[in-house]
Amino acid sequence: MDINSPGIARNSKKTPRCERHDALLQAEERTEFAARFPAGHQAQMAFLLANYAGNASLVAALLGTGVRTVRRHCRGWPPPPGVRLRRALRRRVVDLVCPRCLSDRAVEQARQANREARRAARRLPHDRGGMDR
Repeated sequence: MDINSPGIARNSKKTPRCERHDALLQAEERTEFAARFPAGHQAQMAFLLANYAGNASLVAALLGTGVRTVRRHCRGWPPPPGVRLRRALRRRVVDLVCPRCLSDRAVEQARQANREARRAARRLPHDRGGMDR
């Protein structure tokens, strides 16, 4: 294998990759993933804000930064220096866009709903079948 050859597109730093599911993704899932992934940090921040209903304080808490930074970044200001915010932003967007992460999240939400239904059923008072008191 020639390591100097350009290789497939997933070796490019510009191609979005999910660390947990990259090896499992099929070709059509990869193209869907790449099509849904917003290009650029400003578009990624706007995507996160739209996904969390414009709640800048929640997005700031998820990214470990200030609300002011999130709002400025969406308006076109450059991100603060360093890679920490950019990596956190990319990781959050990948979690929301990756088809396998989406299916994992749907399974977990269904499991959580079943658990909540069982807990609610346990909390209901049981009819003992005796005379009314």
